[in-house]
Amino acid sequence: MTEKDASTDADWLRVIGRALAYLCVQEAERREPKKFDTVLKKVKFLEGLGLSRSEAAGPAGSSADSVSVMHSRSKKAKAKHGKSKKSRRSR
Repeated sequence: MTEKDASTDADWLRVIGRALAYLCVQEAERREPKKFDTVLKKVKFLEGLGLSRSEAAGPAGSSADSVSVMHSRSKKAKAKHGKSKKSRRSR
């Protein structure tokens, strides 16, 4: 096997992996629509299968940058929500 063949095989494996990730998300969403109703939930599912967040963004129907922004906003919202509860308790 030459380097060109190995490179071509690696390219095809990447394509096959992305296709399988897309099919996994579609099937999971079909079986349990409420569990996979947001992009972040789909990305978390794909991360559980071994994909990185940036690799999971495409099959989840978004871009890596968009997923990064959504993830940071959700973390900030959770942190803000937690602080508001604490401040209410101290009153």
